[in-house]
Amino acid sequence: MKNSQIARQTAVCRLFFLLFCLGCAAPAASGQGNVIISEPIALRNDYGYELIGRLKDRILLFRDKYDEFEIQAFDNQMRMSWNRKLEDLDKNGIQILAVVGGRNDFSVVYKFRRRGVTTVRVHKYDPGANLIDTMTVKNYGERIFSPPAVDILFSEDKNCLVAVNNAERPRMETTCFMLDKMQVLWDKTVLLEDNYFDSNIKAITLSNAGDFFLVTERNNRKAKIEEHEFQILHVQAASERITRAPLPDFLTHDVKFAYDNLNRQLVGAGLYADKNRERANGIFYLKLTPGSQTPFLRSEAFTDKVISILRRKDVEEDTKGITDADIRQVILRRDGGALIVAERHHEIQRGTAAGRGFWRDGMRIVMDFYYDDLLLVALHPTGEPHWTTVLHKKQYSQDDEATFSSYFMFMSPERLHFMFNDEIKYENTCSEYVVSPVGEFDRNSLMNTFGQNLRLRFRDALQLNGSECLVPSEFRNKLRLVLLRF
Repeated sequence: MKNSQIARQTAVCRLFFLLFCLGCAAPAASGQGNVIISEPIALRNDYGYELIGRLKDRILLFRDKYDEFEIQAFDNQMRMSWNRKLEDLDKNGIQILAVVGGRNDFSVVYKFRRRGVTTVRVHKYDPGANLIDTMTVKNYGERIFSPPAVDILFSEDKNCLVAVNNAERPRMETTCFMLDKMQVLWDKTVLLEDNYFDSNIKAITLSNAGDFFLVTERNNRKAKIEEHEFQILHVQAASERITRAPLPDFLTHDVKFAYDNLNRQLVGAGLYADKNRERANGIFYLKLTPGSQTPFLRSEAFTDKVISILRRKDVEEDTKGITDADIRQVILRRDGGALIVAERHHEIQRGTAAGRGFWRDGMRIVMDFYYDDLLLVALHPTGEPHWTTVLHKKQYSQDDEATFSSYFMFMSPERLHFMFNDEIKYENTCSEYVVSPVGEFDRNSLMNTFGQNLRLRFRDALQLNGSECLVPSEFRNKLRLVLLRF
């Protein structure tokens, strides 16, 4: 699920980090409000659904029902107001790529294939699900032996998108489209290096103005650490350029990039390793101003205290570092700094040493999913740590693709709310950490699901504005929407 109502949400984020940068020292407090739950919706054979968000006085839900597409609207008490089939979308040969809400409309991006010809199109609808415009993003022509494999990437404000076709290596076809103007901004084919493969790509991001960035990594191994670097391809309507960011002092464990539209810079933040890429020893911060050939880079090692809190034991010489941690989010600060959110998790396969399927005696393979503590590191624009906080949680599930694990971060004007299931089971309690702009936090009980037939998918929640978020729940093949107000 992806965010909508982005203009208002972006304003909320900027307001929060204005307080964040001023070092507002008010104690973290619970922002818990009321909880409103919709009636159950039978999913039956639905292919999927998407939370569109709030448009005017209704909350909209998109449903892909395999043989038809439908919009359902809910009022402020989560009662269904109306539903409408999207008759203009042909059910044959269509693959929905994205559904995104805007200020006063929403758009459906889909791939259409007929007689070997593939096109990507956009349909725009008003809040009542009436078609108001339609446009072809890209016609790929007839390609029988290499049909396009298209991914859609959105900018921060969700108004700009890029359709990326990676089906023919080493060519990458990219088309940039502006939803408000319903026009193609640029259309280019990028030639990648011969030794390119998916693991080289570390990030693809897009600015609100249509600047496309592809970040790849080379030589991330100890034997070639002196040649270790990021390569940043910057594509605009009128130009293309490559910038290199050398990383000769460490290996990277994980990294995420985001474009800072306010300060007009590409920001990357991640975890680095001294010797073993499986064990993170600190964080690094990288930023690049488009047009500059000299990226800014700074790294900072973890203290023994942070490592011992995360690992819940004393640090010894041979156990320094953090394992099983990945960067989940890089949140941009108004002053040009960032907040890194990392989560510890790992998966274990039981039942067989390798491969898939069943043992001869019928024993099935079992996947265990562990999603544990969150590590928050706030950085000044110089890359110097502002504060570091560990939020403890412990989640375990089995054979569910971790659908109900992890967390959702909600931004209120003065706080960050990290919401999650305490345990992954049918009857459960839900909690939140409320974090202040200076890293102080409080843990609160958010709600419980005992006797309510709820299983909340927090990782797929949607922030509607500065005081509301929408969380989907799936229980025994029935969907319910949970509206949380703060």
